[in-house]
Amino acid sequence: MANQKRDNQAKTARQQAQVVVDLFLDVLLSRDRDAGWQGDSLIGKLVDFKGELPKSSGFSGFSKVYEQSKWLREWSDSHKMACIVMRNISDRQCEALCMDRAYRGRTKVAVDPFTPDDRVEIFWSDEACAQQLRCSVKAFQDRVYTGYTRLEELLAEKIAA
Repeated sequence: MANQKRDNQAKTARQQAQVVVDLFLDVLLSRDRDAGWQGDSLIGKLVDFKGELPKSSGFSGFSKVYEQSKWLREWSDSHKMACIVMRNISDRQCEALCMDRAYRGRTKVAVDPFTPDDRVEIFWSDEACAQQLRCSVKAFQDRVYTGYTRLEELLAEKIAA
């Protein structure tokens, strides 16, 4: 019974650490030009509409853009805390955790809008992630493990305080 309780605690701690990395990635990957835009990218629209961008409906969404642009400078307390916590781990661990949450185990599909039937698929395995970070697979895996361990310790300290 004690092992099961510890296992549940370990799973919960890992999930909380993953949420911290996800919030950090929200801040890290946001750009001014993303404000107010939701849905497909320009490339996606070109593919969907076979190379011709759709005409405007006449709806002016400036108020929506303004409201959503405030998100870029007014991050939630959770986002701010995630950034603070992520500063307390090494840069290499931070990079590895970001690769783990954003890419690892996923397939990236690239489509040329002018030849939508030709798809290029890239699977982000441990080897691909390690190559991107210019390290060995073992080093990548170790950085992910130690990064999550350190985040879990930091979060436990914050909760205990």
